Amino acid sequence: MLYISEMDNRIHMPSNEEGRLIEACRCLDLGLPKKEEWLELDDERCSSISADFKALSDPIRIRIMDMLDHGPLYVCLIQHLLDDISNSKLSYHLDILKKADLVEGKREGHFILYSLSKKGKVLFNELRSIHDRE
Repeated sequence: MLYISEMDNRIHMPSNEEGRLIEACRCLDLGLPKKEEWLELDDERCSSISADFKALSDPIRIRIMDMLDHGPLYVCLIQHLLDDISNSKLSYHLDILKKADLVEGKREGHFILYSLSKKGKVLFNELRSIHDRE
């Protein structure tokens, strides 16, 4: 049976008479807890969380989120603040953030005003606070 040592708080596997660890594949015979007891997230939630991390995996998208955290901005202002990034490149990054429900776009005549969604605000501020503590 696997056990957690109180001295080092680590999981230990039993060893055989020679002091060698029992092979990992044999641990299935040791009465381990069921997968459901260790895995709280279902496949759908794992995919959703993974999509959020993918959406935030580019420095340009992080910069966009940072700008929008200060308030809504029109596309032309975002483009200017990102050193005149090309329209297609900015569109690509905004589309990824929209699909992940991290930003929202509101059309106003010929212009689109972007802002952080509620989810985007919470996620971005949590991530920033984690990095501020480092």
